[in-house]
Amino acid sequence: MTTETPRPVDPRRVFALVVGIESYDISARWDLPGAARDAERVADWLTGPARVPADQVHLLLSPLDRTAAATPAPARHHLVPTRENVERILFKELPACDGDLLWIYWAGHGYLDPRRQLLLPYTDATTTRTVHLNLEAALRWWKSEVPADRFPRQIVLGDACRVEADRARSLTFGDSEYGGLRLNPHRRQFTLYAARAGELAQNLADRGAGQFTDTLMRRLAERTLDESVNGAVALARAVQADLRELRAAGHAWQNPQFLVDRDWDDSTIFGDHWAAPGTAPATAAHLDQTAWNTLGPLLRGGGTPAHTHDAYRWAFEITGCVFPAHRGLPTGGLTGIAHDLDARQGRRGDLPLTLPFVRHLAARSPDPAWAERAEAWVDATRERLGAAPVPAAPEADPEPAALHVRLTEDPAGGGYWTRMWLHRDGAFEAVRDAELPLTLDAVREHLAGQLLTGGAAAPARIEFHVPYGLLTTEFERWRLPIGRRGKAVELGWSYEVVVRCPDERDGLAGSHWHRKWQWFKSHGGAHPEAVQQVTDSDVSGELGACLQATEPPVCVLAEVSDEHLMDALDAVLDAGIPIALWPRPGREGRPRGELATALRTCGGTGTPDVGRLPGVLKALRIPRPGAAAADTRPPSPPALLWDDPERVPERRPLS
Repeated sequence: MTTETPRPVDPRRVFALVVGIESYDISARWDLPGAARDAERVADWLTGPARVPADQVHLLLSPLDRTAAATPAPARHHLVPTRENVERILFKELPACDGDLLWIYWAGHGYLDPRRQLLLPYTDATTTRTVHLNLEAALRWWKSEVPADRFPRQIVLGDACRVEADRARSLTFGDSEYGGLRLNPHRRQFTLYAARAGELAQNLADRGAGQFTDTLMRRLAERTLDESVNGAVALARAVQADLRELRAAGHAWQNPQFLVDRDWDDSTIFGDHWAAPGTAPATAAHLDQTAWNTLGPLLRGGGTPAHTHDAYRWAFEITGCVFPAHRGLPTGGLTGIAHDLDARQGRRGDLPLTLPFVRHLAARSPDPAWAERAEAWVDATRERLGAAPVPAAPEADPEPAALHVRLTEDPAGGGYWTRMWLHRDGAFEAVRDAELPLTLDAVREHLAGQLLTGGAAAPARIEFHVPYGLLTTEFERWRLPIGRRGKAVELGWSYEVVVRCPDERDGLAGSHWHRKWQWFKSHGGAHPEAVQQVTDSDVSGELGACLQATEPPVCVLAEVSDEHLMDALDAVLDAGIPIALWPRPGREGRPRGELATALRTCGGTGTPDVGRLPGVLKALRIPRPGAAAADTRPPSPPALLWDDPERVPERRPLS
C-alpha cells in the first residue's frame, strides 16, 4: 500500500452544512434540548479555530424557546432546517461551490430503514409525512453526481440515534433516493456516527448537550483543522476511547462508529485509510515557497490596480476553470488574491492560476519597471515548476472618444458659460469655448455644430458636466439638426448620454468619490456589492453617511418618487457615489423596479454589469417599430449619472 503525505487543508476551501434540531412540528414529545446548541458549538469551532469563512458555513437550527432564551450571547444568523432549506443547500448550492472539503454535522433524531440507512427527520416532519434526509443516499449522490474536481474529501458527523424505524410505527417515512449512478473512486468520505446501528444516542439534559458532541468538542478544541481532517481516524478513535471510559464508569451507553468510504453495498472499501485521494500531478499546480518568497515583495504595497478584476477573471478563463459564483475579488489586496488563486485549480493541472493573473497585471501596468519584474517572475516560476507556457495577456479594449460639455452657471444670471473638450487616446483636446454665457437653446446649437464637424473623431458618448440645478435635465431628449439634410434627431438615439456633477465633488465627498471609483475599477461592475437600491423609505438625512461608510456601493438605483428624488440625489453626492440611475418624470402607471430591470439587461455574461450601463441605456432609448407617436411617446428610460474622477478636463476661473 502506498503512503500518501496529507496535504494541508485550506480553510478557504472548506464548506459546511451544520444542522441542529430541537423542535419538531410532529409533536412536543420530540423536543430534543441541546441539539441546536451543539450545532452552534460546531459552527463556532469551524469559523473560529478552524478559520473557515463564516459565509461558507450553512447553519440551520430549530431551537426550543427555552433553549434560545437561555443562550447568553446573541444567536448567529441561521435558517430553519426544513426539507426545502436543507435539500436546496445540500444538493444545489454546495455542489456549485469550488471547494476541497465538505463538512456535515447533524444533531437530531435518527432512524434506520430496512436497508440500515440513517433517516434524519427535518423540523417540518409530521406523522403523515415524515420528511427526512436519507444520509446514506445523500452520500451516494455526493459520491457520484458532484463534479469530479470538487470536494475530494467529505466528513460527516452525526449525533443521532440509529434505532429501527419500525419502533415508530406512527411515522410515514416513504422512500428518499436522490439518484447517483456511478461511484467516483477518487473521492473519500469519512462518517462518524454517535452510536452503532440499533443504539440510542444519549442526550445530557443537565448540560443541554449530546453526549457524543460534548465528547467530540473537547477533542476538537485540542486540534487544528489540519489535525482534525487529516487525522480524522485518530480523532474518531480518541472519541471512542473517551466513551469507553464513560461507559465503564456508568455514565454512557453508546458506542461511536466510524466508516471510511463505502461501495454501493455499504461495505467499507478502504478500511481505516483516510487521506486525500490521488497524488500530486507531475507538474506543480500550485506555487512553491520560492515563488511566494519572491512574489510577496513584488505585490506588496502597490494597491489594487484598475484592471485587477480583469486579471482575476482571465486567470480562470485561461485555465479552463469556472469563474467563482460570488464574482467579487477576494480580500487582502493583491497578495490575498494570489493566495485565493493558488488555492484553486482549473482543468489544466499544469498551470497555476497565479501565473496568468500576474502576467495580466504586468501587461496593463503603467509602470514599465514593475511590469518587467513581474514578467521575469512569471517566466522564472513557470520554468522552475515545469508549468505550461502562459499566453500573452489580451489587450485592453480601446476607449471610445467622448465629448465633454461643461456648463457653468453665470453668477450674473445670464445663462451658462460653455466649454467643450474631446477626450480620445487618453488625452483631452479643447474644441469649443463660448465667449459669452449661453442659454440652453444656444448650447444646443453649439453642440450640434460641434457634432457635425467631428469627422473621423466623432464621439460615441456625450458627457454633460452640469451644476446641481441641471442634474435632472433630460439632455438625452434634446433634438438637434444633425441628421440627414438637417433632420432633427434625439441625442440619446445616436450617443451614450450621461450627466455629471463635478462641482459637487468637494470636501470629504471628493475623497469618497475617488475612493469608490477606484474600487469600481479594480473590482469590476459585476461585483455583488457594487449596486444598492434606494427607495422612498430609505431616504433620510443619514442616507449619505450610510452610503459612504464602505467602498461599495459604487452605483445607486434611486427607485424613488418625484417627491424624494432630490433628497436621494443629495445623498448620492454627499457619499461620493460615482454612478446612479433614477427614473425620469411621468412614471404614473409604470411598474416599480424599472431600474433593476434596466440593470439586468447589462448582463453580457448573465450577471448585471454596471460598466455596461451607458451603452445599454442608449439601446433602450432607441424607439422600436410600432412605438407610439412622438407627441404621445412614453417617458424616457432612466437618467444616468456617470462621474469618472479620472476623466475631468482642465478647470480655470470664469472670465
